[in-house]
Amino acid sequence: MKLYGYWRSSCSWRVRIALNLKELEYTYVPVHLVKNGGEQHSPSYLAKNPQGQVPTLELASGVSLAQSIAIIEFIEEIKPNPSLFPADRLERARARQMAQIVNAGIQPLQNLSILQHIERLGQDKLDWGQHYIQKGLEDLNTLAIQSSTPFLIGSYPTVADLCLVPQLYNARRFKCNLESVPRLLEIEHNCAQLEAFINAHPDNQPDAQ
Repeated sequence: MKLYGYWRSSCSWRVRIALNLKELEYTYVPVHLVKNGGEQHSPSYLAKNPQGQVPTLELASGVSLAQSIAIIEFIEEIKPNPSLFPADRLERARARQMAQIVNAGIQPLQNLSILQHIERLGQDKLDWGQHYIQKGLEDLNTLAIQSSTPFLIGSYPTVADLCLVPQLYNARRFKCNLESVPRLLEIEHNCAQLEAFINAHPDNQPDAQ
């Protein structure tokens, strides 16, 4: 498998963690989102992912998959253990709920293409991103404090944690006040002890700048 991504892309980061936790071998192919207008807009990349976004997972068959959550669910199906989705159906739904707070409620609003458009409109992109990240993380923290488990759901990382950790990294880039989300910081610390998370960190990618 080949994973096309960008070192600091939170969506690419999620998939790297998933592949690492599953101990699946893959080749990482950097796609620079800024250089030369963005390599994601090249004809060769658009042939793999018409949206021109990262990540893209290319299978040995040549078939390409996009959208991080869809890729993570595919990875889960080809290698069910260790599972990234709790066995209990209610807990599984809660893991998906928390993941979607980030995936649908935070990350799209601070995505590179959105921020570039906000800037073209003459608005402050930092203020825009900060507002939505802060609100979303505080909402997630409210859910997270309902339990005292090492991770968002239970004693092993789930899809929710895969979304959380990269988003906290982005929150720091946007200078958010993380003192208001202590439970999330506790969970982030626990994740940071795991080799799968360490190896997936942006600073440890070949295209890190």
